[in-house]
Amino acid sequence: MVQDGGRQRWFVLFVGACATQSVLVGLRWSANPAWVHIVQPVFAACLPALAWAAFQSLRQQRPSVLHGLWPFLVIVCYWLLPAIVDALLIAEFLLYGLCILRLQFPDGTLTRVRIGDEWTVFQAQRGIAALLILSAAVDALVSFALTRGDNALAASAIAALMSVMLVGAAGTVLSRASRAVPQEAEPPVPDGPAGAPAETGEEQAVLAVVIPLLEQGLYKDYDLTLQRLARRSLVPARKISAAVNRLQGCSVTDLVNGYRVREAKRLLRETDLPVTQVMLEAGFQTKSNFNRAFRAAAGLSPTEYRHSGNE
Repeated sequence: MVQDGGRQRWFVLFVGACATQSVLVGLRWSANPAWVHIVQPVFAACLPALAWAAFQSLRQQRPSVLHGLWPFLVIVCYWLLPAIVDALLIAEFLLYGLCILRLQFPDGTLTRVRIGDEWTVFQAQRGIAALLILSAAVDALVSFALTRGDNALAASAIAALMSVMLVGAAGTVLSRASRAVPQEAEPPVPDGPAGAPAETGEEQAVLAVVIPLLEQGLYKDYDLTLQRLARRSLVPARKISAAVNRLQGCSVTDLVNGYRVREAKRLLRETDLPVTQVMLEAGFQTKSNFNRAFRAAAGLSPTEYRHSGNE
């Protein structure tokens, strides 16, 4: 299993490479030192592979070292076949953009992402994939423009720089959404819940352990992750996910958000706390997640619910 430090490392490398690439692109179209002509495409070749590695770390998988061959391939092509370097980078960005767009996160893989933040990860996944594809398209247009003259050079350089900066911004959002949650020093998770039948009734036994923990207020922990829930209940994360999906007909996120929304409704009805304070008291960390989950359950925004007189 990928540890939190390893997962954070990939996001830090990705965002750092995006920032470095932005500087290099700016240098290339301003001072234009000779060395930047090789360094800039090499750093560009690192971005898609680092984005892929970051997403793979979320899936609890280690990326293959073969993905690191792209920068070396660019160096080889720069010296032997410089005319195809741009085409190689365009193909790489397009390939990784499509692969990231199609990447799936099966239930139980985002065990270290805060419950409720999965939507942010999915949005960032689609955003980064789209930006990689956009970068490939921009680079293709730049290459085409350069073959027709230098008049489009300034505009194409700005477009390329903006594309790289957008990728970096998306990486920052994604790293925030998936940052490591401190893990408590808790006992290791055994193979199954205590007292669960070997074959039948195991899922009911899982819920018999998990539901009371949530009802006791564990859902209010906005740092709650599936892994932390597994440690608290002494039930493996995959079994919690399977039991909730089959017996409750929803995901673990939906189950936890249900408790949070019910608590938020109570606070909105019975107290004069500001909506932001209600959000935090109920266990939500961000307004976007709070508003989305609340509207999905109540059909109203939190503010509208407070003024509607709903019971």
